Amino acid sequence: MDAPFGNGGDGSSGDTDGSTQRDAPESSGSCTSPFTGVLATWDFTGAAGNQASTSSSMTATGVSAGDVARSASVTASSGSNSINSSNWTTGASPDPTKFYTFGLQPPNGCSMSLTSLAVDAKASGTGPAAASVATSDDSFTAMSTVAPNSTSTPSLSVNASTAMVEIRIYGYSATGTSGTMRIENTLTVSGSLQ
Repeated sequence: MDAPFGNGGDGSSGDTDGSTQRDAPESSGSCTSPFTGVLATWDFTGAAGNQASTSSSMTATGVSAGDVARSASVTASSGSNSINSSNWTTGASPDPTKFYTFGLQPPNGCSMSLTSLAVDAKASGTGPAAASVATSDDSFTAMSTVAPNSTSTPSLSVNASTAMVEIRIYGYSATGTSGTMRIENTLTVSGSLQ
């Protein structure tokens, strides 16, 4: 995958007003006024599932959020109000080439800590029975568990990064490559700006 940032395809976001990013209230998100809370949200309402990517629907002031996209090794699949894919690994551990990806970057001159993800995932009957999240902060080494069939809030351990951080969600332990796993409804990343 070339980059988890910017429009990765058709720019579909499900936003009814056509915007791809809305700022949080003025008082939050600047380094002179430290912010703790939701740094970015993606809303999949109205998405077809097989779109190339989904843009963020809200970011804290100054935060840049990349589109949610899939790696080249998984296959787009339709699924209302989601981004959906098949061709997940049947292996018992994550395949480093099969994931959803997106990135966050703090405002210039600021540092950003990421503490948790809130993700609503859903796998089909033959889709991944397990899922994990990892970040570029440690070269995708440490992984937190994502529930593949409910909303979960896995922890993230990114401390005071001044660069873009890529986040990947891996699906694995599928019982068939035609099985799907989607991210649906909303996805949020929480943390702080310092």
